[in-house]
Amino acid sequence: MNKEYMNAMEAAKKYNLILKVVTSVKSFDSYNSFFNIYDETEEPCRRIVVLTKNKELEEVYDENPTEKVDECKIIDGNIWIKDYSLLVNPNKIDLTDLLINKKLVEEII
Repeated sequence: MNKEYMNAMEAAKKYNLILKVVTSVKSFDSYNSFFNIYDETEEPCRRIVVLTKNKELEEVYDENPTEKVDECKIIDGNIWIKDYSLLVNPNKIDLTDLLINKKLVEEII
């Protein structure tokens, strides 16, 4: 294994972070002409494996739901590790083999 990377589960334990699967949502504005207002609804997009400090985190806002998460990146203080379709059961996602860049972990702790 490359020295720059570590197992995401080990990083969670070592730095007291939480590795979890969350749902990404994108806000959509829709105009309701009857009431002459804009409604804002949130549509689920995909599942994202994140490393976070927030135990309560269940969903994240996804500005680019069509952009594949193939490299770890920090978004809103969380590290997005990998994405999956909404059709994938979150209990079936294997978190044991995911790698994360140590520098990214150090940025959020």
